[in-house]
Amino acid sequence: MPINGATKDGNHHAAGKGGTSLSLRGSKALTPFSPYIQAVNDAKADQWSPTNPDGYFLMATAESVLSFDLIHEKIRNCREVPATVGLYGNFRGGERLRNAIARMMQRTFMGVEVNPSHICISSGVTAVLDLFFFAACNPGEGCLIPAPYFPAFDNDMAIRNEVVPIPVQPGNTQTYIPTAAEMEDAVVEAAKQGINARMLLITNPGNPLGTLYPEATLKELLLWAVNRGLHVLSDEIYANSKFGVSVDEFVSLEKVASNAVKENLLSAELVAELVHTAYGMSKDFGMNGFRVGCLHTKSKDLLEFWQNMGMFAAVSNDTQHALAIMLEDELFVDSYVAENNRRLKNSYELLTRSLEMAKLKYMPACAAMFCWLDLRTLLTESTFKAEVCLWKEILDECRIVLTPGEACHYAEPGYFRVCYASMPPNQLQMACNRLAKFVEKKRRKRKAPEIACQQD
Repeated sequence: MPINGATKDGNHHAAGKGGTSLSLRGSKALTPFSPYIQAVNDAKADQWSPTNPDGYFLMATAESVLSFDLIHEKIRNCREVPATVGLYGNFRGGERLRNAIARMMQRTFMGVEVNPSHICISSGVTAVLDLFFFAACNPGEGCLIPAPYFPAFDNDMAIRNEVVPIPVQPGNTQTYIPTAAEMEDAVVEAAKQGINARMLLITNPGNPLGTLYPEATLKELLLWAVNRGLHVLSDEIYANSKFGVSVDEFVSLEKVASNAVKENLLSAELVAELVHTAYGMSKDFGMNGFRVGCLHTKSKDLLEFWQNMGMFAAVSNDTQHALAIMLEDELFVDSYVAENNRRLKNSYELLTRSLEMAKLKYMPACAAMFCWLDLRTLLTESTFKAEVCLWKEILDECRIVLTPGEACHYAEPGYFRVCYASMPPNQLQMACNRLAKFVEKKRRKRKAPEIACQQD
């Protein structure tokens, strides 16, 4: 079709954003979901290396390089190529991988029996979420999410499915976890704006906080949501990344739901229809580029939906076959998880020691790969404009890319997400040194007149 939108029959489509020939819905995807994403992309092309000492340190991407050497060595030995990998397979995922993932989830974190027939495999948790939102929500309906939360969730919901994010701000800034009453208030407020809340999305362990939900809180939120008829999706993609001492041991929502059924607080039928869990290989196993995620659900309709729609986000049979072989080796999985958690703890402690030496505050974490950094004292004023200014200063002067708190929908300016697993410890120490020097410089200048932040 010509650029001006003319079709062969001479008719014209309505011009999209900026005169694009794309559809109106297609044109929405031309703009990155957050301004910091452009900085991430630019930094990737100019990262620090021994031959590029002034390069960027990328601490805004949720990926881990800490233990991929172990995965790389193992997966190379799992690359069999049986003739069947060249044929179409089950679009909910091959039986062998579904069996292996189900067994791994049951053994390592879910705490309940996992039936492989309840597993749907797609090309990453992003694809899982995209398909889930399509299946569970109508355009214009809302998804409740405790804030702060992973910035890309907005894109996952809205870019194709037009689901409206409903950030729920916690009153308790010690836990950052909303109560059922706060959830109810958010539902009522959304309804006043014409938004019908359809589901609740929980991330446990948390991103960006790196903390765990207490079992009692999960139970409270689960009972409230299911009794209200909401779908509840628990994103547990960091479930095997737990390294710190915490009063709250990780508990899968599936275990909480199973206990609620045993206690006659919820019916098995309601739980099967409304309670779901997402997991993937990207975070715990550092395999972002393999693009493998899964949904655990007992909903017959969702399973049937995936049988049809899963073809749009299927994982190659070759990748599935190799991962199945890797996950079937339970000794490897257990030793890998233990070593990866040791390395995560080492990097977390390296980061937090550096922050403490620089007299910077942070929220203690015990899981995932994030630290919630408090830089409010460096703001020129308590506004998100000042937060952007500070973020840009750190980007330009330190050549460090952080995730600003505003992108995570936090209500107060001055917080930043730091991913400490995206580089080896020696590089992490260099990044920490850069940040410490920047902080000291800012403090020395506090008595000097502030230079106005110039924003494009």
